[in-house]
Amino acid sequence: MAFRRTDITNMVGRHLLPFMNPRVVAPPGMPRAQGRSNIVVATPMRSGTHLVIDTILNNIPAFRNQPLYIDLDQCWRQTGEEKDFITPITPDTGFVIKTHLPIGWKADGLADARLSAILDTTTVITVHREYEDVIKSLKRWHKSDFDTFALRFENEYHQFWRFWQNRPQIRVSFDEIFQPEKMTDLLDLLCRKTGTVRAGRFVPPPRLQRKLPVYFDKAATRLVGRHAPRINTTISLS
Repeated sequence: MAFRRTDITNMVGRHLLPFMNPRVVAPPGMPRAQGRSNIVVATPMRSGTHLVIDTILNNIPAFRNQPLYIDLDQCWRQTGEEKDFITPITPDTGFVIKTHLPIGWKADGLADARLSAILDTTTVITVHREYEDVIKSLKRWHKSDFDTFALRFENEYHQFWRFWQNRPQIRVSFDEIFQPEKMTDLLDLLCRKTGTVRAGRFVPPPRLQRKLPVYFDKAATRLVGRHAPRINTTISLS
């Protein structure tokens, strides 16, 4: 069976340069408080989550921490084990926090006071991508079990928007991620809310047509974390 270059690259990423390392994400990294408010990026899957995270990290230097961001969903799943990844997240942790809340969360997690403390004291960005476009992207991601997955995901997609519809948020459309004027306005707003300063030169999301620079950015991010020339925390190129 012939392998595409993307398949080989993703295999290297999974086994030799995994994205789940302490330079990139907590867990396994452990965040230390930076003395500023957090930014939560909340989306359904395949809706531009990492594109927004990377735009923030590449354009607001103060948020280039180690690790680069916090995966709130994974923090909750690992709470109660050897390390408690939820308690260290406070209103002044000063990290970008990724979540697909409430997808995959149980009732006790959603009712946890620590979660409320995080969400009620931070700036939340949600990204809206049309359901049909998300499904097309998911079909490339879940090739073998797509029909089963899509049936479950339709409920999760609508569950996500019901959870967030009445909560304070800055809503960004997927298309706006690729519009520099929209993203610079968003970055300026985030800087005002967090007391930070935007970099002098705007760094846009990468153009996926140019694969080799993207591969380099991903490898550098996983190897040296916040010291990479251009942050790319995306998990796969498929």
